[in-house]
Amino acid sequence: MNVHFRFTRSLVVFLTATSLLGVQIRLPAAGLVSSAKVVDVVLSPDGTLSGRVVDTRNRPRGGTIVDVRRGRRVVARARTDADGHYAITDLPGGLYQFRVADSETLVRAWAAGTAPRGADRQLRVVADAPVVRGQDEEPPTEAAESTSGDLFSSPITSALLVFGGIAGVILLIAELDDSDPPPASP
Repeated sequence: MNVHFRFTRSLVVFLTATSLLGVQIRLPAAGLVSSAKVVDVVLSPDGTLSGRVVDTRNRPRGGTIVDVRRGRRVVARARTDADGHYAITDLPGGLYQFRVADSETLVRAWAAGTAPRGADRQLRVVADAPVVRGQDEEPPTEAAESTSGDLFSSPITSALLVFGGIAGVILLIAELDDSDPPPASP
């Protein structure tokens, strides 16, 4: 066997395996690129980050829990007062996720005197889920939302991908058979 034939055969095996395994991979189209905006906030000289939690109509959300996370770990927690105000003390500068109800805000906390010009003095968090408008009488469920943007959510798409991979392998094998020189006559 020559090197070219072995390489081509290995390529065929690789393409076949990846086309069959690709059906099992679920890629949410919306989650491929994160479009989250980072909010810059200035800490007070003693390391306090304060702000206000409001709803989408700018009304204060009193008694709401504010979780401050770094990765998966909760580093601080506060409860808003009746006017929606909160304060997180002894917070070092860095990148945090502020979770309030179903919303999350990425925050870059800056020590006093180091923040960029556009940094806010307080963090305002909007705590309501986004408004969904449409013709449905009931809002979509989480299960329906999670599959709506998947690359392989449609059985037809999955079948076309599998058959396309198999057809490509068959065409490649046929190409290999046609490129062999005819046998020499005795």
